[in-house]
Amino acid sequence: MHISTAPDFLEAVANHPRVYPFVSCKGCGEIRFGDGWEDCVGIEFGEAGGFVFHRRAPGAYEVHTLFLPRTAGTLEYAKQALDHMFHVENAEWIGTQVARDLPHVKRFALRSGFTKFHEIANGWERDSGPVDVELFELTKERFLGANTCQP
Repeated sequence: MHISTAPDFLEAVANHPRVYPFVSCKGCGEIRFGDGWEDCVGIEFGEAGGFVFHRRAPGAYEVHTLFLPRTAGTLEYAKQALDHMFHVENAEWIGTQVARDLPHVKRFALRSGFTKFHEIANGWERDSGPVDVELFELTKERFLGANTCQP
């Protein structure tokens, strides 16, 4: 686990041709975190990818999961990253958005301890068209109570 000092590596993963179509919005162009990087905590795991935790308010973050296809060990990476966020960065709440057409990402969120709290029809517009979105959250209290990700 490595805390990013710059967004370059995670931007490269987000813009990878096998990742970009699923994390980008219609017409957004290349993904860049640089302008808002001071409000982000980037956590990298080797050359496989990592997480960008974007601070939305004091103690509240939105997480963007960015791994290359077929990366093994992501559940353990999530546990390490969440532990860092709740213990070192003093996060109280972490949310994430999952496109409904990515069931493996939904399973990943649930196994990482997140719970679904809302749905938005046509929540994103991709180049391929609109996609429904499910919203998930994890509180510090829940994470510390569970203290593990589910296999």
